[in-house]
Amino acid sequence: MNLSEATRRVLARYPYLDTYMSMEVVNNRGLARLILPEVARELGGSPNIQSVVTALRRQSKAGKRPVRTRLDHILAESSVNLRYDMAAVTVTVGEKDLERIRGRLLTEGTYILLQGMESLTIVADEGLIAKIRERLGESALEVYSNLAIVVVKSPKEITRTPGVLAYLANILALEKINIVEMMSSHAETAFIVEERDALRTVEVLRREIKRSRKHLR
Repeated sequence: MNLSEATRRVLARYPYLDTYMSMEVVNNRGLARLILPEVARELGGSPNIQSVVTALRRQSKAGKRPVRTRLDHILAESSVNLRYDMAAVTVTVGEKDLERIRGRLLTEGTYILLQGMESLTIVADEGLIAKIRERLGESALEVYSNLAIVVVKSPKEITRTPGVLAYLANILALEKINIVEMMSSHAETAFIVEERDALRTVEVLRREIKRSRKHLR
């Protein structure tokens, strides 16, 4: 295996880098320093940093996008859905309270549970969150209202493709869209954002999906 191929294989592990490389905003020497150990393992030798810098420059100028191939296939087969009138509450609860909350949620509407070590965040429609907040009282640490859920439904291959979630989160960050919460379940990725950012979030994600479909034609 030559150095160019070793570098290409390493870059394939970080598909979101392709966007920045195509924009020519990546510091090649800094990136080379970061990936040098991985390139060395792929190559089975000890390349010098300038050689890796040269390989990165060639990769950028090649006019090909092998790094994006797997990512493009995932995005091209994805779709985006939007739901308004959502809210979230973060609470500290004991085991008994947790079971009581879950029992109530199972009988009412759609919800998302994000459980941490010491807290639980519940995302649901505004009416259900209001009821939960009333029951919990002082256990509620923080309440978020006027939220929307943007769900990206992807093919099941997303579970075996590194970098997809990081790429989607990065493009939203570049558009200065704040992600209040984020979660994935098998082939669905949910971005919980403020309602004022909802349409923009959908537009950005659909733009990337269309770009991937165009690239694969």
